[in-house]
Amino acid sequence: MKILIVSGFFPPYAPVSGSRVNKLARFLEIQGHDIRVLAPKRKDQGSSLTPEISEDKIIFTEFTDINAFPSYLKQSVKRLFSTKESDNISESSPEAEKKEDAGETGEESNLSLYYRKLTNIPDRTIGWYPKAIGEGRKLFKSWSPDIIFTTVPPFTCLLVASKLARINDVPWVADYRDLWSDHGYYHGSGFKKKIDRFIEKRALANCNGLITVTQSWVETLKKSRNIPVQLAMNGFDPNDFDGIEKKELYPDYLTILYAGALYEGKRDPQKLFEALAKLGNDAKKIKVLLYTEFGADELSESQKKIIKVNELEEQVVCSKYIPQSELHKIMAGTDIMMLLRWDDPRENSVIAGKLFEYIGTGKPILSVGGTEGEAADIIRDNNFGLVSNDVDEIAEYLKTQLQNKKTSKANNNPNKKKFERSTQFEKLEKFMQDIVERT
Repeated sequence: MKILIVSGFFPPYAPVSGSRVNKLARFLEIQGHDIRVLAPKRKDQGSSLTPEISEDKIIFTEFTDINAFPSYLKQSVKRLFSTKESDNISESSPEAEKKEDAGETGEESNLSLYYRKLTNIPDRTIGWYPKAIGEGRKLFKSWSPDIIFTTVPPFTCLLVASKLARINDVPWVADYRDLWSDHGYYHGSGFKKKIDRFIEKRALANCNGLITVTQSWVETLKKSRNIPVQLAMNGFDPNDFDGIEKKELYPDYLTILYAGALYEGKRDPQKLFEALAKLGNDAKKIKVLLYTEFGADELSESQKKIIKVNELEEQVVCSKYIPQSELHKIMAGTDIMMLLRWDDPRENSVIAGKLFEYIGTGKPILSVGGTEGEAADIIRDNNFGLVSNDVDEIAEYLKTQLQNKKTSKANNNPNKKKFERSTQFEKLEKFMQDIVERT
């Protein structure tokens, strides 16, 4: 098949969540498909990932960040009315623009807030839409796909894929890594939800198939959309871990690693900190490695307090995000992988992509927080580790892991195999092939 992949993020202009589409492009290329990737050159994104397909298959377009306009307008006005040479405003970074827009209070100005609500429809990536359509038209003059695949969020990609499919009269499928208006976490107002539902329904009017990453979301989409739905979970790539150089940062300690965002009361390590406090002197033999966007600044005041009160400052090591290839080395040299889950029914249908990376390491997984749902079932049913929201149970688990530290080996659990990306991508590939044959 000739497949055009439309993605709002693609390495190197992508967060770690962009690894699914990166790995998929590589899988499809290895399977012999002729692929092209259409994506924006988002300079606001880090370079934690590198593309796994040849660069000549990737079409990067310029990206217009519509949210930068208010800051640009303010700077232009300041330059216009500046009277001193020292008042001239030098060109600032996106981070500086965000700080300036927030003002001294650290809150977003009303001007920017209203502007964002009026223009970010469906999201801030909408500024990419005209450039993506233009590049798509240009591509179709020399190369025509059999099918278009898009992955969301950002949800602007639905509009791009739908339009390009109409232009070239080909089928297309949408890969929901997260749901949009059907999501249990959706917080938009009644009016905003009506707009989003209308846009989503309009975009999907010519869609031939939907793909999503959890069984709960499959059922949700089947009920809300009259479109075929296929389950293709996230997974891990064995090549990321086989023969990898291990980087043991603290070989004399039992190490626990978490990589991702922290949200107090939701993705919250506080129960782990409370368990460490119960261990007494044994806690001094443990290191908790947290890799987050803002490092130590991501900890809440209550989390900082429990760390300080129980003298855990040496045990909790906070770092900012690092390239994924480096993180894999550290994961390979860590003893326990930690998953943080919200203890709420809305979390039951969510499976964080990092869970599969953890499975790929072969290390025990400690899931702290919600004990129900698909992620919890994967860990329990496949004997991958402990799922708990009980401080005493977590403390006992850590005691056992401390005792086994010198003799424990990587988990060669045969259940790992079914969570490899290729196993999941084969379902996705067949789903697209069937659609092409039918249309």
